[in-house]
Amino acid sequence: MSGFRGWWHLLRRFLEVLTARPLDAQERIEASDLLRSDAENRIFFDQSAADQQHGLAAAKLVAGRIELQRAALLHDVGKRQAGLGVWGRSLATALAGIHVEVHGRFRTYLDHGSLGADILEELGAESIVVAFARHHQGERPPTITPDDWDTLQRAERKAQTLLKRTIR
Repeated sequence: MSGFRGWWHLLRRFLEVLTARPLDAQERIEASDLLRSDAENRIFFDQSAADQQHGLAAAKLVAGRIELQRAALLHDVGKRQAGLGVWGRSLATALAGIHVEVHGRFRTYLDHGSLGADILEELGAESIVVAFARHHQGERPPTITPDDWDTLQRAERKAQTLLKRTIR
């Protein structure tokens, strides 16, 4: 995490996770419309309410291209593998931010991009969906164009659900 902006993002996400509510019926339909199989539905809806809200808000910010909407919707599905609540997630992120080596569920949480990408790949998701899940916290891979990367990164950053419970 670099500087004030990075820590502000963490504080905002902490509050979003702490105050998240389940998707309402219309939001569940909107998310389901972007999912291609029962298995994708299961991995998306098995996420925490906060991760569902965040993914859907990001997807709504990506207009016009279904594969980009799907990449935004599904980029955090690996987080559920760690089984951490709000405090554990926050601690794992804070420790990583100050360069403390972590193990176990904290390591699993921090590696959620790779874990989610492996799951999505196994389910046959498009290459951009897999690549964005794997790399969304790092550098753009050569398989994602700069324009698509910028679109997805902007959506991921701006997908705020704290004050606007969801973006419509």
